[in-house]
Amino acid sequence: MSKGSNIVHLLGSATGSVRDNLATTVVTALTVGFSLAILAQFLFVFINLDAAVSTWGDRTHIVVYIKDTAMRGPGSIERIKGASLAVPGIKSVAYISKDDAYAELKAGMKGHEAVLAGVDAGALPASIELRLDPEYMEGAKAAGVVERFKKMDWAEEVQYSQEWVEKFAAFLRFFEVAAFGAGIFLVGVTVFIVSNTVRLTVYARQDEIEIMSLVGATDNYIKLPFFVEGVLQGLIGGLLAVFIIYAGRWALLSRMPVYLRFVVDVPVSWTMAVAAVFAFGIVLGAAGSLLSTSRFLKSC
Repeated sequence: MSKGSNIVHLLGSATGSVRDNLATTVVTALTVGFSLAILAQFLFVFINLDAAVSTWGDRTHIVVYIKDTAMRGPGSIERIKGASLAVPGIKSVAYISKDDAYAELKAGMKGHEAVLAGVDAGALPASIELRLDPEYMEGAKAAGVVERFKKMDWAEEVQYSQEWVEKFAAFLRFFEVAAFGAGIFLVGVTVFIVSNTVRLTVYARQDEIEIMSLVGATDNYIKLPFFVEGVLQGLIGGLLAVFIIYAGRWALLSRMPVYLRFVVDVPVSWTMAVAAVFAFGIVLGAAGSLLSTSRFLKSC
């Protein structure tokens, strides 16, 4: 028998077994589908929240007001920006000129412009806004950065919100630990449920496996149909997972406030998300079948 004929026979045998054991196939596919949908949606929520937390971190900044005398020399702005970026923990530097500061103040007092009567841009100091690296948002590290800038000869005054930095750093640590723990738990539960469901499928067909062993079939020959079945079950489970994710998002978005909808957004393209779900479903189904069959054969 040619290799092509063997493949056709193998596929026919696997699809026939799926059809003959429809109940167990449906249970396995449902388990894979729901497990994948829960895990995928958790990952989407985690990625979206992590991105949101990162943007919150960008609001944590240090403002350094610059002495007028330090702005007189040529290239003074570039010198100040370069010296600032050389400080460990500084992510970015933004220069705010006197005119920019006046424009921001005027925009913030829209409707009360009369208060600014007689005040010109020259009365306001130029400054730089410093964004911190995430690992430097801890209170002690941020305070160390502030001390470095207070010693700069061109710094008039340094301002930063210590309370905000410390609270944000504590929240960031809690969020990362909680999300990591929940992710590990979900992956473990998913693998455990799928592997045990597939194991029940294998044990339900123990007579078939024992007969194949008695007539001289090798372990690999016995495993192959189960491997193909696992792949088919993983594909069906992946399709079900995609449907659950789509339907779940539709149900949630119709009831969620607009400002919270970003939480359930798919952070990648739908094509990539669907491909990843199908790939993981195939891996779960195939691996579960191979492991369960191997364990059964060893116990025989």
